[in-house]
Amino acid sequence: MRGCLRGTRGTWCGRSLDLADHMFGDLVTTGLARDILEQFLADGIVTCEGNKPSDGKATSLALTAAYDDAVAHAWNAPPDKSTPEPKTRYRWGWPKFPTTPIDENELVVFLKSIADSALSTARSIRKDDSLQPKNRFTAPVDKHHAIPLSYEPDGEDMCPDFMVLPLTAFRDNQELKVKEAYVNFTAILLAGESKSARNVRDGLIQVQRYMRGIKRARPWLRFAIGMSVGKDFIALSRGDGSGLERIEISLTDGRGCIEFIRIILGIVLADNKAFGHDTEIEICKKDVRMDVPEVCSLRVKLSTILPTFGGYRSSKPGNPSSASSNFPSVDQRSATSSTGATSDNTATGSKRGPDDDEMRRSKKRKRTLIFRAFIHVRVYGRECTGILSTSASIRGSGTTVYAVVGADDGKTYSALKTSSQDVARAGGQAAVLEILSGHKPHTNVIIPVKLFKPMAKDRRVNSTLRSIRGFLGNEMQNLTVENRILTVTISDLQRPVAYFWSPHDFVRGVIGALLGHEYLCEIGILHCDISENNIVLSLCQGGLGALIDFNMAIVGRPNMHRDLPFI
Repeated sequence: MRGCLRGTRGTWCGRSLDLADHMFGDLVTTGLARDILEQFLADGIVTCEGNKPSDGKATSLALTAAYDDAVAHAWNAPPDKSTPEPKTRYRWGWPKFPTTPIDENELVVFLKSIADSALSTARSIRKDDSLQPKNRFTAPVDKHHAIPLSYEPDGEDMCPDFMVLPLTAFRDNQELKVKEAYVNFTAILLAGESKSARNVRDGLIQVQRYMRGIKRARPWLRFAIGMSVGKDFIALSRGDGSGLERIEISLTDGRGCIEFIRIILGIVLADNKAFGHDTEIEICKKDVRMDVPEVCSLRVKLSTILPTFGGYRSSKPGNPSSASSNFPSVDQRSATSSTGATSDNTATGSKRGPDDDEMRRSKKRKRTLIFRAFIHVRVYGRECTGILSTSASIRGSGTTVYAVVGADDGKTYSALKTSSQDVARAGGQAAVLEILSGHKPHTNVIIPVKLFKPMAKDRRVNSTLRSIRGFLGNEMQNLTVENRILTVTISDLQRPVAYFWSPHDFVRGVIGALLGHEYLCEIGILHCDISENNIVLSLCQGGLGALIDFNMAIVGRPNMHRDLPFI
């Protein structure tokens, strides 16, 4: 298991000495990477220069020094400072690595060649032909517009320089050209940014945006991965509910070369679980067909291809689908469509401004695009009909609410919520639920009808620091970073407040929430998180709303609200 790197682990963006080893150590060991590096030296893929002549003995010493350095950093164990540094300094190089400026296509070709050569060498060393690639590096076809399902306005901000896609996304030919339908954030396994400068931070900020886009398009991921490549470095990042950790390696030293081989080969061989996919959620591929402006921002609603949810419709005459059950795959209020904005400006006759070029582009002819989207079909053993809400960030609870069909009769609809809760709040949540269970159910307060933790035999197994980062129990006690446990909650299905049918319907929802809050205060509970995401509306016409989600609730003094002066 991993050791503890004190001083850097408690930050949002902390460096990690062993991230590559922890993520891909089972696929590519340090010894195997060392042997591949030795073959790369023999084939001229890598060069090594030192103070001594480049002979066989010097090469062996350089490989030994690189291996010892890599082993010293493995499992997060810092190198022993008592060990004297080698007198000979070796400078490693990759002759075919594209330098300044780094061209995206050349970089992808380089990464592909390294992956293919490393895989071929690994097969030869292990004498195992069963090693088969599962993923490939590629670059977007259109580098000037946002990738579909990016939930961002049209532009280059959400267009990665390179990415990793499953092997099924490539055409069956020698060039392995990517199928354009797969270039969307539901299919991207890893997104990367290339920078010609040496500054790691420049690429890291942009990579975080890509990781957030991946997490939003696939809320069932437990973490997201990104990569930044510079003139002589590579930085691998992994973000989960506890924060972001990354490893920065130099391509000019031996240990960096070994770790580089482990990362590239590990990415090619890794399965979906290694990229954060929750194995309790089954996904399938669906073709999304849309008529969109040729160059406008593309925003696919995955809910349009999901089965409709009976009963979740407005009964208002003349508008039967005003509150359709086409659940959004994300919080749709977080992004705006450039197409809609352009139409509004054109209709009002507004003067041209900085967005004039975008307005003109939106008038181009439409074309039909088909996206191969990966969607969820079963969530923890229950058929899923859509997503009611999802979190927009990587760090935090990552709350996602699914609309699911009951496992017993196949007709009852429920709301299944997955959330990573802070371990420090476990005691307070248990006390709140105990008080709620001791009172009669209230119409305007919805509590979970079933609460369970996956693999509940060991609660730590599902925590971010335990199951994702791999820390031991005694090590987690010394960490300052928060530890989060994955919990799954089942409750009665209600309408999100964003799907109100009329102003009167919205007001009745707020009234119900106020009544629920009053009841909670009377029994000594403060909700502490009343927001639009935690107020739900009735499924029936004329019903009152209710309060949900007690993750932030605390135990207070019963009737304490009556002691407060009226303001």
